Amino acid sequence: MFDSKEKDKEKRQAIKSFENIKDAITGIYQVLRINIPKEDIYYQIGIDNIIALYTNILDLTTNKTGLEEIIEKVSKKELHLDIPLD
Repeated sequence: MFDSKEKDKEKRQAIKSFENIKDAITGIYQVLRINIPKEDIYYQIGIDNIIALYTNILDLTTNKTGLEEIIEKVSKKELHLDIPLD
């Protein structure tokens, strides 16, 4: 019974996290759209990166075997999650 409740909680959290990712990507797109003219090369580069990010997130979430491999590598510290954003 406890495992079932815990798994349900983890599933709800995963769905919430995915929705948060979508919201963040949408927010980044809106910032680009508002602040950079569409004719600017940086606008198109930003849009291309947003599309690539979302496409790769979808690829990961639909590839259970690959996702399990990533989780295993992260837990063994073979794959690092830090991204310097300064």
